[in-house]
Amino acid sequence: MNNETPTRASLKDIAVRAQTSVATVSRVLNNSGYSSKEIRQRVLDAAEALNYQPNLRARGLRQQRSHTVGLLIPNLLNAYYTALADDISQLLNDCGCQLLLSSTRDDPQVEQAVFRQMVGHDVDGLIWVPTQGEKKLLDTLVNRRIPAVSIVRQVEDNRLDTIVFEDFAGAQAATRHLLQLGHRRIGFIGGDVSYSSNHDRWQGYLKAIEEAGLVAAPELIRLGRLRDAWGSIASDELLRLPAPPTAMFVASNSIMPGVMKTLRQHELSIPEDVSLICFDDLDWFTFSRPPISAVSTSHYRLAEAAVDLLLQRVQTPADPDKPPVFMQVNFELILRASTAAPK
Repeated sequence: MNNETPTRASLKDIAVRAQTSVATVSRVLNNSGYSSKEIRQRVLDAAEALNYQPNLRARGLRQQRSHTVGLLIPNLLNAYYTALADDISQLLNDCGCQLLLSSTRDDPQVEQAVFRQMVGHDVDGLIWVPTQGEKKLLDTLVNRRIPAVSIVRQVEDNRLDTIVFEDFAGAQAATRHLLQLGHRRIGFIGGDVSYSSNHDRWQGYLKAIEEAGLVAAPELIRLGRLRDAWGSIASDELLRLPAPPTAMFVASNSIMPGVMKTLRQHELSIPEDVSLICFDDLDWFTFSRPPISAVSTSHYRLAEAAVDLLLQRVQTPADPDKPPVFMQVNFELILRASTAAPK
């Protein structure tokens, strides 16, 4: 019986089997430099036959990189964040990096603990949907020169490279659409406005109302935590008003299920009784009855921009005297059958 521990195949082992040099093997496996098609295939066949696995730890020590990127998001139950995390994971994998993922549940204490763990794992950089963006955390990133990109939300004073959606403009366009249909009592259901994304969507709604020469009615605005229960509570409160809204703008996909459930409980039809539009566009919106109008924002474009920017910073650190980059991912207003003129 052989109790010897199997040894890891080396580049030299592959070179011997493929009858070429170690340098050529390295070029092929790292996809750098030229190699003929024949030699490339011989190297790949030899690597597969020897079950070659790169020693990422050793490579990281040589390059002073871990080839790992941390991603902090608020909620894995939110379909939009799940899709975003999947996009980021695939894009990083294509670049030879691994994703270290964690959910903060929008809890500042959890965020701090997860942040320290990520930094302790010597990640090459962070992609972060900030909950609180505490000054100490930002100081750690800046002082230790850890590349980081804030996505979806902004941190205080925009101290980090930031990529967000066109929250203000998207919300303004959605509200304008409802106004153009003839609605004057438009309910707004949004999230905690201490987060920049929620704040900007709320302000975009208010700006469209102002542009129409109207005064925003405080009783039509509901701001709270983005949970399914909040959608149910907020929409129920709006529908019980003496003069309920004829249309609702729901500022996040995560609260849409609760809103739709409540509309059905009140036996209201969309859009005959209440028009409905949402910020974010999910697959199920297209096969809902009726299909839901939405401000569509591409999670893939956000993921692609975040990964590109972060890896640029990892490979070429930014000049500390230059201001951080600020980018916005544009939106598209998708009009479906859930919005119509009021009765």
